[in-house]
Amino acid sequence: MPATTEQEALVACLARRNSKLAKIYSGGLIVLFDEKNPCRFELAAHSMRELIEKSPLLINGEAWAPGDGMKNRLDQVRHAYEALARAQGFNESSSLAGSDDQVRTVILELSRYFEWEADNRPQARKRTAEMLAALSGPGQPLPVDVSVNEVARWMDADKYFKMVAHHRYDTVDRGEFVRHMTFIENVLLRRLQPPAVPELDALDALIKEGEDGH
Repeated sequence: MPATTEQEALVACLARRNSKLAKIYSGGLIVLFDEKNPCRFELAAHSMRELIEKSPLLINGEAWAPGDGMKNRLDQVRHAYEALARAQGFNESSSLAGSDDQVRTVILELSRYFEWEADNRPQARKRTAEMLAALSGPGQPLPVDVSVNEVARWMDADKYFKMVAHHRYDTVDRGEFVRHMTFIENVLLRRLQPPAVPELDALDALIKEGEDGH
C-alpha cells in the first residue's frame, strides 16, 4: 500500500523543517504498509508517538524534556507496595496487622501520584495548545471551542499510540488506528502547508473521510 498524496506532502514539509521528524514519520509509514510484519501497528505507533512528542522541534528546535513522567511516579508506588509485600508476605487475603509503616508509605505514594496527575495533565494540555498555536503562525486564531477540541483529540491520539506501542491491545483495530493517525497528519499538514482558501472545503472533506476510516 503506497503512501497517500497527503502523507507524501507531510514527509516533504517535515523534511524542510526538521529532518529527524521526517525520518521518524517516513519510517513509520514504511513499517505500517508492510502487511507481512505482524507488529506493523505497534512499530508504526511508536513512530507516531515519537512524532507527537518531538513536534515542538518544528517551532523552536527543542523537544519537550520527558521530565517526571507517569512511569517515574508510578515506580514510587510500586516500590512502596513491593516493600510491603516483602516485609509481610502480603497478598489480598493477608492481615495488615503490624504493617502500619509500610501501609502508610503506600498510601503516601498514592496520594503524591494523584496530586501529580491532577497537576500534570492541565500542564500537558497547555503545552500542547501553545505548540499547536505556534505552528499555526500569525493570523486569525482558531475559535476557542475548535482549539480545545483539537488539543483534546491530539492528546487522546498520543495516549492511544502509546498504548499500542506498548502492546496493550491483543488486537489493534485498523480503523481506530487510521482515525488517530489521519487526525495527527492533517493537523500538522494544515499548519506546515496551509491550503489556499478555495481548497479548504476539499481538505475538510478529506479529513472527515480519514476520520471515518475510509
